[in-house]
Amino acid sequence: MLCPVCGTYAAEDDIVCRQCGKLLERERTEEEELMNFRQGRHLRQTEQAPAPVRPSGSGASRSFEDTRPPETEEETGAVYERNEVLSSTGRFYGLEPDVPLAAPVNERPTIMQERTRRSRSKRHMSHRRMVNWAHVLIGCIVLLMMAVVGVYLYLTRTTGGQVIMARMGQDATSAALWQVGDEFLDTGDVDKAIEYYLIARAKDEEAETPNPVGLLQMGSAYEAAGELTLAEEVYAYVYTEVVPSAPEAYRNQVRVLLAQDRDAEAAALLQLAYQKTGVSTFRTQRLEILPAVPASSVISGYYMEKKTITLTQAQDHSVVYTLDPFAVLPEDGILFTEPFELGEGEHELRAVAVNGDLVSDEMEASYQIYMPTPLQPDTNLAPNTYETARKVTLKPGKLTDEQLEKNPGYASTLDDPVAQTITIYYTIDGSMPDADSPIYTGEAFVMNTPGYNTLRAVSVNGYGKQGNMKEVKIKLDLRGKSKTKYNTEDTISGLIMGATTREAFHNAYGKGDSMETVWIYGINGECEKYIYPWGYATFMKVKTGWVICDLYFTTELFSGPRGTSLGMTETQITEQYLDYGQVTSPSGNRGLYEDESEKGKIYVQPNGEKIIRYRTDTADGHIWQLDYVLGTSGTVKAMQWLFEQ
Repeated sequence: MLCPVCGTYAAEDDIVCRQCGKLLERERTEEEELMNFRQGRHLRQTEQAPAPVRPSGSGASRSFEDTRPPETEEETGAVYERNEVLSSTGRFYGLEPDVPLAAPVNERPTIMQERTRRSRSKRHMSHRRMVNWAHVLIGCIVLLMMAVVGVYLYLTRTTGGQVIMARMGQDATSAALWQVGDEFLDTGDVDKAIEYYLIARAKDEEAETPNPVGLLQMGSAYEAAGELTLAEEVYAYVYTEVVPSAPEAYRNQVRVLLAQDRDAEAAALLQLAYQKTGVSTFRTQRLEILPAVPASSVISGYYMEKKTITLTQAQDHSVVYTLDPFAVLPEDGILFTEPFELGEGEHELRAVAVNGDLVSDEMEASYQIYMPTPLQPDTNLAPNTYETARKVTLKPGKLTDEQLEKNPGYASTLDDPVAQTITIYYTIDGSMPDADSPIYTGEAFVMNTPGYNTLRAVSVNGYGKQGNMKEVKIKLDLRGKSKTKYNTEDTISGLIMGATTREAFHNAYGKGDSMETVWIYGINGECEKYIYPWGYATFMKVKTGWVICDLYFTTELFSGPRGTSLGMTETQITEQYLDYGQVTSPSGNRGLYEDESEKGKIYVQPNGEKIIRYRTDTADGHIWQLDYVLGTSGTVKAMQWLFEQ
């Protein structure tokens, strides 16, 4: 319906006009009119003011004057060519189109008025149209869908939304899972925190984007749960594969190792941490754990004499050292128990202290020991052929003034008493002079063996430095025949070493009292040793069978080569073989002759006994050795014949 005052459209159930606030009078049906008539309500309760009439020509009557501005014909639709029934009284008026009529009270609006009011309602308010509830429903659905999409986008595209999803136990980003895990760890729910950390780590590994901060928290959670092995795995993963330069992972790992008394592993890790991060506190902490580095009694440097080294350690831990540049300490080192000497040359000394599984850093020291070199000794013997024995003297070598000018290094040693303390070692038996050779005391010695003779001598100064060897070869054409060296023709009782079989020996001397299996130096494989009252005989296995390789006897059952036998003296034995007459060395040993593997020498034993030993090569490349054992009485008490493969 329309408001009779302002013409605004009103709903059927409206009581007052939404625009002007006037009371509305709803149209009644015939049944309602009849009911009102019966109840005496057929007359209107409210008298409406007469409709305003448009002022017209002179003499036009109106009930009131309308002060509103005039409206156009198009706005009011006031042009009509027919008469209107203006009243319900049945009275008709013949009117001109431009004559306005005053609407009687309680009169229904005319078509013109209704159109006018509709036009005004369009100009004033758009909501006067009828509400389309379908559109409203669609709008609500659209808004709901937008809200759902917004919530979805918030949960799936924002950090806060992902955290909410993670809290709800739904799939979320690894960052959200790490955050929720941290929340559980902060509240003390370690198991739940680890559960979230594991899921987050799996996501990061799948995406190949590990989270070092989250992993450190994960390790802390394992520590809190007492799972130290799992904590170690996480920390090791961080500093080996994720961020090798991050110090926090090393610190946490060291803490775990120390908590388990694994100090050696912690020290090794601290060394690695210092190398990777450069953080000096790692090095300091490592030094606090390890034993102190050993110290040497001799500092590194250049020396002109041998040095005796003593290694010490402040905490009295064991010290292991090495001079091998390729040795691994402490596995390949030598346990230090007493001072050791460094001779001439360059030495790289390394040492570590060991306390259980803990090994200190290495002590390193370099030594260059180059002692002054003495000159060759001088001798009165010149290379030549002589018909008489020669008396030989030796003395330290000297340089002329001219030579000293050309050799300033040696000249500088002339004022060094140690460098000028010279000891001369010499030989005439054909061997090379060494510390077990005779020492020249200033007295002449004689060379009187027919044939070729060789003098060799070296000078050694007080620093133990040996000079170049002096060698002089001479020939003595003396009357008489020279004795020969021991050789393979020198056998015992017809036996042949390495050839006489076991069966042949047993046939001649029996099988003895017992037999035992033994190993002999110079023999490959096991040997059979048969024990006899006079000594023993040992046999080795060869392709053809068992042959003799060792014979030892103490009775006259066997006869020695060249008429030698038990009970003879040292001189009686040596007279049968070549002897150059060399004197004994300071040790008591005396060389008889020497030429490569052929050798004759007398050795003094610790118990005072002596052994006269001869060695010779065989044609097939083996060695025979014959020993005469002299008791303290000075006579032969036993003989031993040996074979070496």
